[in-house]
Amino acid sequence: MQKIRVSLGSVLLSSVILFPSSSPVFGAEELTEAQLEKILAELTSIEAVVEGKRVSTRASALDMFRSASGSDKAAYEFYMTCVKELQFDRREARFSEFRDWRDKNEARLKEDSMVAAMRLQLQYLVLTLRAAEGVDRELIVPELEKFVAGIVANVEDLEGNGMKALRSAVNRTVFAEAYELNQSLQVEDWSYSPGNIGSVYDQSVFPFYREQNPEGLSAAWDRRIGLEKRMLELTQADNKLALENFQTERLPRMYWAKAVDLYRSASQQQGALSMIQILRANPDHPDATRWLEAFRNLLNGDGEADETAGDS
Repeated sequence: MQKIRVSLGSVLLSSVILFPSSSPVFGAEELTEAQLEKILAELTSIEAVVEGKRVSTRASALDMFRSASGSDKAAYEFYMTCVKELQFDRREARFSEFRDWRDKNEARLKEDSMVAAMRLQLQYLVLTLRAAEGVDRELIVPELEKFVAGIVANVEDLEGNGMKALRSAVNRTVFAEAYELNQSLQVEDWSYSPGNIGSVYDQSVFPFYREQNPEGLSAAWDRRIGLEKRMLELTQADNKLALENFQTERLPRMYWAKAVDLYRSASQQQGALSMIQILRANPDHPDATRWLEAFRNLLNGDGEADETAGDS
């Protein structure tokens, strides 16, 4: 696997050339203009090398992640390859150590929900890498929403360890660590936890609609709310208390967050009307008093209305 290795050889050589032994490096003496120019030129050269390594590593990772996400079998085999590389080969452990670990953990890791989660993590890493490389969010966001909807549709097959894995950050998986992306993979307005619907919409989907397509913000909120409702129906079908709590507390809370978001980002008229309707329909809601005060502050322009919907 490719690894980013920053060589200090050229830096050390440059320091010898720029600062001969007769010249004090540390102290009050300032750099000459010629020395400063040489340092900046050297930094530019190093930066180009580092950037080239980064691009090469990400391209290699993207190809590998795409290939391994093609099937559950391929995802599992790639997972084991990454574990062997990270936890055993890099410390020059004997193969028998890896074999013992594999035999001890194989049954758990080969559970259908776990293998499916591995494949989905790889698919989400592909989306994340594409977002990191600047692919237009107008192309990424619809794929992202489709991806999350697919998780919800198949949540019964992912229950337990599978969903737990998907709620973890993909840039902390063995896949990302094997390509040293766990520190370098940083994406603005992006959730790294594909199994957390609220996080994906709050951090990745809604920022796009607010900035580039405010007319579509309301429908995006409806999709998010629909997915959370469906997730609960599939995973808590026999839990009457959870279903009732969702209907009476969480659902109004999400509609309130939607109304505030619309007021701020799309249409004050639509947002204000929605907030009034929510308050009228939910006078007994635990947040009703706080909503009233926040709404007044919002209308007066001297405060902010709470728009927290919470995580799924």
